[in-house]
Amino acid sequence: MLTVRSLCGYSVVVLFALIPVRSFSQAQEPNPTLSLNGTWQFALAATDAEADELATFYRPNYDAAAFKTIAVPSNWALKGFEPPHYGRFTGDASQGFYIHSFMVPDTWRDKRVLLHFGGAWDSAEVWLNGKPLGRHDSGFTSFAFDVTPELNYGANNVLAVRVRQVTHDYLFDTNDDWSLGGIYRDVFLETMPKSRWIDRVDAQTVFDDQFRDADLKVRIMVGDSRTRNTVAKPYDLLLTLLGEDGKEVQSSTITIEAHPGTDRDTGITMHVQHPLHWTAETPALYTLRVELSEDGQVSHMRTRPIGFRQISTAGGIFRINGQAIKLRGVDRHDEYPDVGRATTPADWLQDIELMKAANINFIRTSHYPPAAGFLDLCDRMGMYVDDEVPMGYGGDEANDPSFASAVMLRSYETVARDLNHPSIILWSIGNEDPLTSLHMASIRTVKGLDSTRPVLMPWRADDWLPPEIDILAPHYFTAAQYDQLAGRSTRPVVTTEYTHAYGTDGFGGLRERWNALTKHPAGTGGAIWMWADQGLKVTRDKPGGGTESVLELNPNGIDGIVGSYREPQRDYWETKAVYAQVYPAINKLDFVPGQASARIPIQNDFDFTDLRDIKIGWALMEDDRELDHGTAQIPGQAHATAWLDFSLNAIKKIRFGATYYVWFTFEHANGADITRRTVELVPKVDDLLQGKQDLGTLTVRSGKDVQVSTGHVIYTFDPQTAQLASASLDGAPIVTSTCLTLWRPLNSSEEIIMKRDDKSPLPDLNFYHTVVRSWQVTRSADEVRIEAHADQIVDQEDHFLASYVYLIHRDGTLAIHYSVQPHVQTPWLPFVGMTIRTVPELNRLQWLGLGPTDAYPNENAAAILGVWSGNLGSEPATGVKATRWAELTSSSGNGLEVRDCPYIRLEGDSGLQALTSVLGRPSKTRRPENPEQRLDTGQGSSFQGEFTISLLRKSSDH
Repeated sequence: MLTVRSLCGYSVVVLFALIPVRSFSQAQEPNPTLSLNGTWQFALAATDAEADELATFYRPNYDAAAFKTIAVPSNWALKGFEPPHYGRFTGDASQGFYIHSFMVPDTWRDKRVLLHFGGAWDSAEVWLNGKPLGRHDSGFTSFAFDVTPELNYGANNVLAVRVRQVTHDYLFDTNDDWSLGGIYRDVFLETMPKSRWIDRVDAQTVFDDQFRDADLKVRIMVGDSRTRNTVAKPYDLLLTLLGEDGKEVQSSTITIEAHPGTDRDTGITMHVQHPLHWTAETPALYTLRVELSEDGQVSHMRTRPIGFRQISTAGGIFRINGQAIKLRGVDRHDEYPDVGRATTPADWLQDIELMKAANINFIRTSHYPPAAGFLDLCDRMGMYVDDEVPMGYGGDEANDPSFASAVMLRSYETVARDLNHPSIILWSIGNEDPLTSLHMASIRTVKGLDSTRPVLMPWRADDWLPPEIDILAPHYFTAAQYDQLAGRSTRPVVTTEYTHAYGTDGFGGLRERWNALTKHPAGTGGAIWMWADQGLKVTRDKPGGGTESVLELNPNGIDGIVGSYREPQRDYWETKAVYAQVYPAINKLDFVPGQASARIPIQNDFDFTDLRDIKIGWALMEDDRELDHGTAQIPGQAHATAWLDFSLNAIKKIRFGATYYVWFTFEHANGADITRRTVELVPKVDDLLQGKQDLGTLTVRSGKDVQVSTGHVIYTFDPQTAQLASASLDGAPIVTSTCLTLWRPLNSSEEIIMKRDDKSPLPDLNFYHTVVRSWQVTRSADEVRIEAHADQIVDQEDHFLASYVYLIHRDGTLAIHYSVQPHVQTPWLPFVGMTIRTVPELNRLQWLGLGPTDAYPNENAAAILGVWSGNLGSEPATGVKATRWAELTSSSGNGLEVRDCPYIRLEGDSGLQALTSVLGRPSKTRRPENPEQRLDTGQGSSFQGEFTISLLRKSSDH
């Protein structure tokens, strides 16, 4: 496990001129750096008029007594200077004015010094000691100035920065997200030799045809500030490749003739035998050290991590190191509630650890390059990254040629900073944009700077796209559309947004879309919108005085599979289950009692990991009783199926009514959980006798109501409502009423969808009065049968016809059959079932079925078969449960059992809903794709259901 402290030790990757760098310690790096992070002076101008009054703040001896202090890096809205702003600006936008004093050693006089800014949103105009350095209009890319002539060596220096939020180009840095002004990434000075220095190091790895040996191709740009006629000596470039243990793997030296008056780009190739491959599953990193030696002395040095990996999209298949891969991804904003975009190593580490724990291997950096240190961690920990050239809302304006400089600046600076990260496997150009000439200019620029990675445009999946766009990137297709596209595409398909995690109840269909896409060779995978809720911690005035800190969320809805503080939510566990790379390839397995063992196919969907490296645990279960268990490690190549044998000797006989299954756990070699799955064992027997039952004598008493008793059970029915009115056991009430239920309050996703279909107010369909059309009671020796037909009337426009059949058996079980024909305004129903009201003492829920999470028809991957329990009001008991049987009991064990009902839901403090039809989960603004999961109420629609009820004593057995 890496610690935050250790992160700082390897936060160097690519070292370029005009881009931020972090050096290793001075023991490694002979040319020191100086961080300018810390406390700066600050003033906020809320309007353009106020900004004009501060316009001379950069001048020497400016009176900054009215300035306050602020931390750099930070966003000023997170420091209480103003409320945070979301999206575009209308009217004036505030501006920030920064002043900072610092000293540099007198020994730096013979150095070339660069001033680096990791990020300032959105525009930074910079002065040093009163002299203008320039202005940078790009909020998410790094920039630098050569400050060698302007520095006061061995004396005080004053740096002044004016940060604007609105410029001609600012829409390119504005998204459906917070717009946060400030100097929010590191500021520092980098030194190097004044006359000759290593300006840039680029590296590319190219494998042989067997992906065994590789060429490390290095391009080194050496700068030279001397005039053309200067007499200069040659120099040596020393390249050393170091393994993860710090030992030398290979080295090379080349002598270069002097080139005063110009820089020189030199290519050197090192042939490396059997290098370790870098992948997200095996993030093996080497260190490349490049030294500039003059007269036998090292005058400048650059060091950077190297990952041997090679990308191909040949044949329409995305491959890394020759192997087809699948991208299990999320979209991530580089922000955290306490700091906004001034994210820290601890924030980066938390994100990547949580992602890897959820089987996520791919991040789309929506919609801009993240902090450089985050990419360092992706290199070290193993994460594939889609790095996005920021175009924001400006991408829709790209037919305006006046934005050419904005497009080209962002294209160059994104690639220049991040080119050498092995974790970056593709480049994105903008987000959900039209294709324009400026987009094509960006694409060609990116591909000219880097020919090793493919390019896509998020949302563009048109067959006619030009060949420079290597990948199709649809957004929010249906499963059928993904199936059709990936099945015919000649380019890889990476859906950069394919399921919208809206709130905590709008994540339906993830597994269906994932499977439809990735079953095809071209279907490479995609990213879920999005990783974390877009929330910021802000300080507000309290109504009664004083202030308080509150979490302010994205006003357009919460979108994350984790919360703003990265607390896992229901969607996180669904993602982890769907993205699991190893699992049983079947859900059910037949067996014969007395069979000694069974064999189950295990699917290995890892791209590079053999099953030998996976720990498999199994437990043989009979309902909630463990019969046997064991562990195994089996050989099995990636993208293949292997077979696991386990013992069945513990099943001596089959118990009537019991469910048999095997519970599997899959873990990495370090013990980290991958997933848990179950395989149901279905016994093949000729006859299975039910155990002895307590058969009573059926009696029927009719009057105002109808009472049916058998043994210790009494069921009472109301002919005026056609419903079960009550049920008691040994004279003690258990059920207090029942009613047909078709409605519940809609969740936020359903509200959006319903308003699209019909804008009129919708009635609560559970409030109705009943007109019974027929009522008939018949009996035989073994059962009492009650049939009823009723019209349930909500209002003049909403009613439904219902038919009921109640069968009371001698053993005390009640079987309920019903059908419903709705004639209602609402175009669909959230569910159909019956609410069973019970006495308050019944507060313990236990069920055999999918758990412990809720489970809907199109969102149930995270739930697995087992016996689960929870008290009313507790997390395990909430939500819709997919069940075989469910019990609601008191502390004494008496209560109610519902069997053969596909779903249940707890209703309030004293009720259980037996649901036979449940609406599938939406995905934000989209309804479930499967017609059976939509519960439409159009003409001729009808819903049927059935289940059984039993009253339980404490000694009751399943």
